[in-house]
Amino acid sequence: MTPTQADAALKRSIRAMVEEKGYLCGLTVCYGNGQEHVIHSHGRSQEVLLFEDGFASAPLPVTPTTIYDIASLTKLFTLVSVLQLIEADEIRFTDQILKLDPRFVHLRNCTVEEVLTYLACLQTPERVDKQADAMAAERMVFQTRRVPVQGFKLYSDMNALVLKYVVESVSGLPFLAYLQKHVFQPAGMKETWASVPDDRLADVMNYNYEHKVVQGRYQVQTDVTPGLPHDPKARLLKSRQDDVSGHAGLFSTAQDLCRFSQTLLNGKLISRDKLLQIGVNRTGYLLADGGYRQFLGLLAFTRSPLQKKSEVPAWMGLRAFGISGYTGNHFALDPDAGVFDIVLGNRCHNRVSLVTPEEDADKLGLSPDGSGRVTWPDHRPVRSSFRFIHQKDKMLHNPVYDCLSARNWISPVDF
Repeated sequence: MTPTQADAALKRSIRAMVEEKGYLCGLTVCYGNGQEHVIHSHGRSQEVLLFEDGFASAPLPVTPTTIYDIASLTKLFTLVSVLQLIEADEIRFTDQILKLDPRFVHLRNCTVEEVLTYLACLQTPERVDKQADAMAAERMVFQTRRVPVQGFKLYSDMNALVLKYVVESVSGLPFLAYLQKHVFQPAGMKETWASVPDDRLADVMNYNYEHKVVQGRYQVQTDVTPGLPHDPKARLLKSRQDDVSGHAGLFSTAQDLCRFSQTLLNGKLISRDKLLQIGVNRTGYLLADGGYRQFLGLLAFTRSPLQKKSEVPAWMGLRAFGISGYTGNHFALDPDAGVFDIVLGNRCHNRVSLVTPEEDADKLGLSPDGSGRVTWPDHRPVRSSFRFIHQKDKMLHNPVYDCLSARNWISPVDF
């Protein structure tokens, strides 16, 4: 297969995800190595809705200037910040969180390494996103405590959320200022923000009007206007324009995220030794019931025996790592093969993103792959992005592998 043929196949899959399956109204896929990258986009940044209060602006095509709410991909920037401070000998893996930030009064017996690896399960007495305002939400964050690890799932927003404050406390800089100085500038990222400039708001993908069917109740979210983080905790905690949470809240372009990936691969943000540590499994193993506990490395997923439960494409190596963003994004990087694979979209916008219990999807008339339309109580046919994440390997990540292989960009892996 030639590069032209491989790219054509990937483009067909992207179009199918947008037009035939209708999981998103716009989608971008990026891939590359430490020197070169390719970006393919298709679709629009939003759709004209049938709501009486629907926005009037015309849908814009997805272009290189499109800005995405990268949601949980923000955790990667928190991770890099912590690893930089460890390399500068300002933080040690064995340091207690309380020692680094005395505001976390309940995290005396909790180390940085345990938080990075999710071996520390962190919770707050009450939900952060249910507090009255930003100040109350932040006070609740500082009430974070460690609880016993139970069951299959370990991944949580709380670990990266806590580490943002550790970065601030140790560095003496607000988190965004730290990122600008130590991550964005070295990587040449000029279009990554906590608050998108007013003159660029028209370029932001729309994540508003998310539809859910929960226990037979039909719900629509209408308060995520372009430029606001979709994540409810990040949105509530954002008391200032220059503030961003450690777990979600950054906005960026495809070009900037390619620059971030390449700068990581080239060792200009953290050492190669630290990069190779991120994707080493720290948590996953076979459970007594025959299942597997989540395979996690440092604030990211690692290769898992259960591909459906993994955020790492099946073709990547044992030290690869990946993470998905709720809004429709995905990031994966294989430091041994020297390549990255990024998906950016808006599966929340005017889509049925969740059906619970899951078997109700059949009653609503959705296809086994979650695509289709749900007739809303007001008689609107609403397209579904339910089970979108389970289609990414077949329709996006596997074609990306063909593109990388056709260009001979994947380095031989030698463990």
